[in-house]
Amino acid sequence: MIRKTLEADERILKEPGTTIGVVALADSSVNFVVRPWVRTEQYWDVYFDSLQAIKEALDAEGIEIPFPQMDVHLNKVDS
Repeated sequence: MIRKTLEADERILKEPGTTIGVVALADSSVNFVVRPWVRTEQYWDVYFDSLQAIKEALDAEGIEIPFPQMDVHLNKVDS
C-alpha cells in the first residue's frame, strides 16, 4: 500500500527505486523507513505530500498509528 501510494505521485523518480522497509520493532509500533528519489527542488513538497498521502492510505485501510498512552490511577489515602 505504501509503494502503491508513492507510485501514484509522478514527481517520484522510477530509478533508482524507492526503499521501503521495517527499520525497528518498537514497544508499541512497527517503524518503517520510506525513501523515494525525487528531484532536489521538489524534495520538501514530495516529503510533506507523501506523509499525508501515506497516512490517508493507512486510514482508508483501517490501519491505525499507535500513540503513547499513560493510565493514571488516583487512590484516596486516608489521613
